[in-house]
Amino acid sequence: MKPSEDIKPLQRILDASRFILSEQVKERFQENLTRFMIPKGRVLVDMGQVSKCLYFIEKGAMRTYYLRGSEDITSLLVSDGDIVCIAESFLLQKASNDVLETLEDTTGYSLSYEAYRKLVQEDVYMAGLAVQLLEQHLINFTDRVKVFKYLSVEQRIAHYISQPSSLLRRIPDHYIATYLGTTAATFSRCLKTINMDKGGVKS
Repeated sequence: MKPSEDIKPLQRILDASRFILSEQVKERFQENLTRFMIPKGRVLVDMGQVSKCLYFIEKGAMRTYYLRGSEDITSLLVSDGDIVCIAESFLLQKASNDVLETLEDTTGYSLSYEAYRKLVQEDVYMAGLAVQLLEQHLINFTDRVKVFKYLSVEQRIAHYISQPSSLLRRIPDHYIATYLGTTAATFSRCLKTINMDKGGVKS
């Protein structure tokens, strides 16, 4: 299975906006963005809350997770250049079943739900960019389903750490382990095997 294309969603939007957005639309979009610097370990959306913002990450890392019994299971890992929200909660403005938190000190911009809806309803080009985001999200979800369907745990780990977006060594291994559907112990053991087979995993 080939590594995902090394073009992050935020870069796709910036590239597209150079060609299809008028100066007036660009100004309106930028006026609705709020600059943020959020420290590591901050919960942005908790279970039962509504995801009110779309976050454009310049630098840093976040994850979403849900609870299974007393264990938290990572459902999404994002970092530099990614765009994130709890999609169902944000798009439907309903209570979230997941938690969104920062894993590193994170900088970027946020866009409120109200501003997002207004922009996509009033401008055809912004609506087109929103569709691109949804399409990319669907492609990423489909790719992840294929990884879980066709690859063993060790193959999933090897596939993940080969991706340009891998957060290996940036965040605790147990977050990555639950994201890949395994335990921290199995993740560590598989890393050692991959390390021996390939002559070392870069840190």
